[in-house]
This record gives sequence, structure tokens and C-alpha cells, in this order.
Amino acid sequence: MKYSLSFLLGYPFDFLHAMCFRCLAPLFAKTRQKGNEPWIVGGHRGRIYEDNSSAVHQYIVNNTNQKVVWISANPVVTRKLKAQGCQVLRKNSFKARLAILKAPVFIYSHGEDDIDQFFKYFRKCAGLRIHLNHGLSFAKTGYFAVPGAEKWSEKVKRKKQKQIADFDYMLVGSEYEKEMLARSFPFRKACDFIPDCGCAHVDRFITSKNKNPDKRFLWMPTYRDDPQDALELQEMKLSILNDKRLQQYLEETGATFTLIDHINSGRSSFGKLHPRMEIRSIDEIGTIMPTAQCLISDYSSLVMDWLIFERPFIRFAFDIKNYTRKRSFYIPLNEITLGKDVSNAQELVQHIVNGDWADMTPYRQKNDYYRNRIFPNLMPTHAEICYMKIAELSKKWIQAQ
Repeated sequence: MKYSLSFLLGYPFDFLHAMCFRCLAPLFAKTRQKGNEPWIVGGHRGRIYEDNSSAVHQYIVNNTNQKVVWISANPVVTRKLKAQGCQVLRKNSFKARLAILKAPVFIYSHGEDDIDQFFKYFRKCAGLRIHLNHGLSFAKTGYFAVPGAEKWSEKVKRKKQKQIADFDYMLVGSEYEKEMLARSFPFRKACDFIPDCGCAHVDRFITSKNKNPDKRFLWMPTYRDDPQDALELQEMKLSILNDKRLQQYLEETGATFTLIDHINSGRSSFGKLHPRMEIRSIDEIGTIMPTAQCLISDYSSLVMDWLIFERPFIRFAFDIKNYTRKRSFYIPLNEITLGKDVSNAQELVQHIVNGDWADMTPYRQKNDYYRNRIFPNLMPTHAEICYMKIAELSKKWIQAQ
């Protein structure tokens, strides 16, 4: 992730500001234990309002009397939520840190820095910490499951463990997902992962899965953290967006080709696009996915969400050899054959223009198998169940203090 000059210059002062609040934290222990102060929710490091955290937050606001605060680092998100009557505090601000000292519950999707840049220093004097994950953990691995992790020394493992996002409980969608996460967190107890009460973000997909989609091809490539890999992805985007055969096909069929970049990839410039092509923002992914007739992706967990729609999928993992230098997968890619595998721009375009993308027959059985394993519950009740579990855990936490 890139940091601005103003951020780097202000970092030492912000750290001192946070540590002043950390010193005051023990004075608010009884306030936290009473459980009357608002819960604090954040996600995506405050940049966007998406995924599991936003789904749970929205459910709480619309369906319960529980007081809740969203932590935002994005003025657009802040204005939007405040217009809906939601309480929002600016990340790392005086008011946000004061709320942190009082809050009995914290909910986040990516890590502790969803709440505050220095929240890890509050670990021993904070309320109940709930990690929701931002997606489903069946695609690329992380933490202790990356290539080469088995060769780490005990010293390196202890160092890595301190750097990993901490939590009291992680809520996951199924027993199957719990098995996956045990690989990334081998140092955690099994009871720290609670199944069948996660993946709150899929409710909106379940409620819209039977609606007729638009004539839309949605391409959502995941983030490449290696500069050379990122450059290769950028060149691939340019190649596809400028492909004449694809443009002609879109004109003839009236279809739209939509590209959504990963939030960590930044905003790309592609010049003037063909009228049937568009670049959309990552914070629109939840509303655009249900409108797509076909998803094109690579290693993203969105592929698992896509199973809900029972629609065609194309895996475009053109850089698999380079990508797997640093990343591995919970389930091997050659096992999750949910759609056609294409390895270059020509193959992708050819698969689209000849119409083969629409035939799901060869992949139907595998799609059904993984849909049933990953989603034991296909009712739009995940956010509700998630909230009820957090409320239950909060009550137990307060009683134990």
C-alpha cells in the first residue's frame, strides 16, 4: 500500500496521540464492562463501506436498538452514512479514540487497523474483538499458510504472530471455512473460530440471485503486490480493453464489459474507452455483481460468492506461475474448476465472442458441490445470525469481567 507524504510526516505525532489515549484506557474499564456504550464497527481500513462489516452494521442500524458507530477514513462514506442517520467517527480522531476507550465490542473485517491505525496497542485494554473477514476464505491463503511458512524458525513464527491481526473470535460461514482458516492460524484455538454465523455480505446476493441479469461481463482481477506483476496486469487490462474483436462483439450483442479494480490497485487511467466498456469503483461491487451474466476473475474470493448466482464463470489466471511464488491456495485451482480456464487475452476474447462462455454443463456438478459445502445456509439471514452471535458473545464477555 502506498502512503502519502503528509501521512508519513504526521505518523509520529499520531502515534503519540494514540498512546496518550492508551494510557487512559484502564480508567474506562468499568465503562466497557457495563456494555452500554456503542459498538464500534470498521472495515477496509476505513476506505470503503463494503463486505461483512458493512452488512452487519447495516443490519444493526435497520433492525435493532443496539447503538453502533462506523469508523471512516473516507469523507464520501462519512457523508453518505450520516445522511442515512448513522453515527460515524473519523478514523484516528480524538472522538474516535475516546469511543474506543468506552466501547464493549469491536467488529472489523480486515484487521485491527480498520478501527484505528494503532489499535493493536489497545489489545489488552479493549472490549470484545470480533473479526468477520472481508470475504470467504477458500481462495488464496495468507498468514501462516503462505509458501515457505513451514520452514520458518520459532523466532520468525513468534515475530509473524505479533504482526497478524488479533481477535477474540472470528465468525465464519461454515465448518468447511473453519477448516481452511485453521491453516492460516495454526497457533489459535479451534474455539476461536465460530462457524455458521459469518459471511454476512452474501445476503444481498441471495436476495437478488433469481433476478434476470444484464448483458454484462464483469472482470474483477485481484491485487498483485509485486510491482512487476502489477505492471503485467495493467498491460493485460489495456490489451483487453482495446481488443477490436471484443468491442465488435459487444456492439453486436449489446453487452457491456465492466472492469472493477481491487481497492489496493489504485485508480488506473485507460484513456477513452469504447462505449460498451466501463470502469467502475470497487465500492460498487456489491450492486454490480448481481447484474452480471458472467464473472471473469482469477484468485479472488469473489469467485466463491459467485457460486450463489449459478451463472457462467471464466477463470483468467494468466500469471499463475508468478503469482504462486508468494501465494498459495486453500483449495488447488485445478480442483475448483467452476468455469473455463483461459491463460491469455486472445483465449479470453475468443471464449467470449464464440459464445462458449454460456455453457455451464461441464462445470455444473463442481459448482453444485462447492455451493453446498461453502453455503450450508442459502437463506438471506447471515447478517441477522452474525449479529445475534456477537450479542451473545458480548453478554458472556461482560459477565466474565
